[in-house]
Amino acid sequence: MREELLTIGEVADRTGVATSALRFYESKGLITSSRTDGNQRRFHRSAIRVISIIRAAQAVGISLDEVANALADLPKGRTPTRGDWANMSR
Repeated sequence: MREELLTIGEVADRTGVATSALRFYESKGLITSSRTDGNQRRFHRSAIRVISIIRAAQAVGISLDEVANALADLPKGRTPTRGDWANMSR
């Protein structure tokens, strides 16, 4: 079964994050997207969890650089788990 890809608008609606912020997160390497033939962004569902982690971290004063460093330690292409969040929040 092929994984459903989400448009930037769908991700914005599901996370409450503005599309401009999503593009900023992507420019900083915090989230990734693929592009359609028409050059439109498509995000994997796992981006929603990553964005949730970013927002929670920002809410407690963790910088985006610190979030990026923590996310860099995760295996590429894997959705962060509850255990990952526990390790990052120590």
